[in-house]
Amino acid sequence: MFDTATELMIRKGFHAASVNVIAEEAGFSKGAFFSNFSSKSDLLLQLTQRFKRVEIDRLSTTLASGYSAEQLSHGLNAYIDTLKNNTRCAILDAELQLIALRDEEFSPHYYDLHEENSEALGKLITIIFNHAGKKPPLAYAALAKTFTALAEGLILQGHKDPAVEIKLVLNSLIQTAEPL
Repeated sequence: MFDTATELMIRKGFHAASVNVIAEEAGFSKGAFFSNFSSKSDLLLQLTQRFKRVEIDRLSTTLASGYSAEQLSHGLNAYIDTLKNNTRCAILDAELQLIALRDEEFSPHYYDLHEENSEALGKLITIIFNHAGKKPPLAYAALAKTFTALAEGLILQGHKDPAVEIKLVLNSLIQTAEPL
């Protein structure tokens, strides 16, 4: 059901992808849909979390491998180069952000998830700064939110490959950061 819902929401948008169509195209009944998800918003939240978790795990693997500074830099650049493949995640997250802004009942669920992901990603970004012998210029969750906004914003603005801008900002922040 996740793959079908992802395709429909990417192609049609959240509001145009009805529960009936998602369930039908996935080969499930509407009842089966609601036995797995409390709402279509809940499904979207879970879809986005799956994409975010993959990205956090990929970056974590890159940083946890005990590489030399040169190998870490190469691995990090390779990771950033793959962010161009995150268009689906950026679209789903944009849909979630709009829902959260409009739906007071739903917004805490999105913001809790966003904070959880920002904490995890921010800790990884802090490792990058520390490995360079620098203090991060922001609290780690704020730093992660900045990079998430940059990456997703560039993708949503039609940049085919946001890697150049992301590397430029990251390297500039590292170069100008205070030493440890």
